[in-house]
Amino acid sequence: MGYSNKSIILATKENVLSTYKSRLHGLKALSKYDGWFPIRASPRLAGIVADLMGDGHLQGEPKSRLDYSSNSVEELERFNSEIFCLFGLKGKIRKCTTNKYGTMNLGVNNKPLGRILRLIGVPTGAKVLTKFGVPYWILIDKKLFSRFINRLFSCEATVDVKNKFIEIKMYKEISLISNMISFFQEIEKFLFIYFNIKSTKPFLDNSLNIRKDGKITRPVRLKIKRKEALVNYQKHIGFDDLQKQVKLEKIT
Repeated sequence: MGYSNKSIILATKENVLSTYKSRLHGLKALSKYDGWFPIRASPRLAGIVADLMGDGHLQGEPKSRLDYSSNSVEELERFNSEIFCLFGLKGKIRKCTTNKYGTMNLGVNNKPLGRILRLIGVPTGAKVLTKFGVPYWILIDKKLFSRFINRLFSCEATVDVKNKFIEIKMYKEISLISNMISFFQEIEKFLFIYFNIKSTKPFLDNSLNIRKDGKITRPVRLKIKRKEALVNYQKHIGFDDLQKQVKLEKIT
């Protein structure tokens, strides 16, 4: 299916209203945002979904706040611009005090937006403890999938110049490992279908991580190693992250 900015409606105002217990409350909450609807598929929206699956986070009710983390102000401003272009909202940047890596955070507090993002496939809460997949509306469109992978890999992948491969590694609580494998299998399948990019099959890392809440997580990995596949990745997808793009050019 070819992408058209008029082709795929993901959510109407009625769809979002149906998520409220009180229709009256929903109408009041959405009264400022009639211009958002209908929510249509676009590469920009596919990128936002990937960002929130990667370095971002969508809180569940009652806050429905979305956050995006980076140690680069420019990267935070890029994400801020994407949200503003689609929804006319701007977030605020603050330093994260919960880690020692100098990370900053862009927060957007808007409950109606949170409801919309959940409807179109963004997971809420801790991603390592939540099942999710690539939303169907992204899988069925080559341009949307390309933008989704560009952003997800810009957030989560590494480029190994010495050994000449791209690798994505994401963690999941061990009881949900099969879900993360399925997620990577979708990526593997459609990288090949759309762009002739042959990757490895998803595989488990032997390392384990024990969270503060005592839950154990384990990483799932996927690599792109073949020269032809790396060239096709550079040609059709690439990285927004400049350092990763430079490394990719070195190995292709």
